Amino acid sequence: MSRARLYIDEPLHIGARTEIGADRARYISRVLRLRPDDTLALFNGLGGEYRATILSFSRNSVFVSIDEHVNRDVESGLKIHLLQGISRGDRMDLVMQKATELGIAAITPIITEYSVIKLEKQRAAKRLQHWRGICTSACEQCGRNLPPVVYEPVRLRNWLGENSRTGDERRLILKPGAANSLRSLQGDVESVAVLIGPEGGFSDEEYDLADATHFFPISIGPRVLRTETAAIAIAAGLQVQFGDLATGRNSD
Repeated sequence: MSRARLYIDEPLHIGARTEIGADRARYISRVLRLRPDDTLALFNGLGGEYRATILSFSRNSVFVSIDEHVNRDVESGLKIHLLQGISRGDRMDLVMQKATELGIAAITPIITEYSVIKLEKQRAAKRLQHWRGICTSACEQCGRNLPPVVYEPVRLRNWLGENSRTGDERRLILKPGAANSLRSLQGDVESVAVLIGPEGGFSDEEYDLADATHFFPISIGPRVLRTETAAIAIAAGLQVQFGDLATGRNSD
């Protein structure tokens, strides 16, 4: 596998000559310091990756030839949907990055009663674009070719009202002091939605709404974790118990 991996939001085809422009081109030339005839891997989120060879540089572009498609897949068989209460500062950025590295399939930023961050429509659109960029950058680093789906921010009450449980999906909500843990989950788990509160946690009413929509309360230990730490801990725990961290599978 080429060490340099880049996400390209455009169609990729074997034999094509592709122009990479703007920030991507500067990254290739100034950060990676690649030169003509060097190779890199490109992926566009549609599965697998493409081996490419650099042909030439212009002032603002890099021209590459697409040489080969590699059906490479490091996605987890466990489909985790993280419903993450929006937090302040760069905490949400950290969640996006680490959730991607840990193989989470989808992330929905959740606005709760105690959320400190209140996103207006225009600001929410900018944050969504920013978060998606973090996820694609994390994919470049960790080897994933399918970035997680990052949905638009939504109020918890609305999400619970519009999304009923499907198939064999398990639903979990982190609740300090809950009597159950991950070990309480029995049988095979292939799809799970995990609800994590923001810095202020959930209100009693929100816990009741979650309970009414089949969210099972669990605790992940005796210590109180920050919201971003809780997201990383539960993702890792689920992957160890039911996903690919238990096997150490390397599909490269």
